[in-house]
Amino acid sequence: MSRRQSILHFSRLLALVVLGTAVLLTACAPGMTPEQIQALVQESVAQTVQAQNGMGTAVAKTVEAMQPAASSTPLPTLAPLTLPTLTPIATVTPFVVSGGSGGSGGSGGGAVKDYACSFTEIKPLYNVFKPGDYIDFVWMITNTGKKTWPSALDLDFVSGTHISSYLGEELPQLESGERVTVSFEGNAPKEPGYYHMNFKVQGGLCFPFTDIQVIKPPGSG
Repeated sequence: MSRRQSILHFSRLLALVVLGTAVLLTACAPGMTPEQIQALVQESVAQTVQAQNGMGTAVAKTVEAMQPAASSTPLPTLAPLTLPTLTPIATVTPFVVSGGSGGSGGSGGGAVKDYACSFTEIKPLYNVFKPGDYIDFVWMITNTGKKTWPSALDLDFVSGTHISSYLGEELPQLESGERVTVSFEGNAPKEPGYYHMNFKVQGGLCFPFTDIQVIKPPGSG
């Protein structure tokens, strides 16, 4: 209903109320003066207007109560991003057949000792052999200490496989920095595998050694 229609409807209602009140008063109170009748009519109209205003207020509150309250929709929660864990690749350490040099006695990186030595393997050039192969061993032993060695220091076989019948010898007197060559012969064992011969210079001045690998050629059974 528009505002104009509402006003028209209210005017009609008010006129009916006034007319009805006047008729009622005329019929029910013939002894009342015109001024008294006029006062009663005005009071009735005022009560009608007040009732109409109260009705409008009640309708407005009802409409307001019927309107749905605005609600806020919560934002979705984002799941945390999980990165895959990388598995490190294993590193394979290759087998070293022969160290070829070193063997110095005492602690490394410290002051030079009075008596010490080192060795270098000159032969064999290759350390892989077939069963029964002849092997020529040549070592260079150096006095790395500060003092001269006395003569007749022993070089002795201490552990490993007897690749050779050589079991050691007496070394000559060596001044600091001097070298001596040691050579001996041997044969590769008949069974495939890794073999070692470990020696020691008397007093633990250094520890010469040799490592070999024996393999069967393809097709040999």
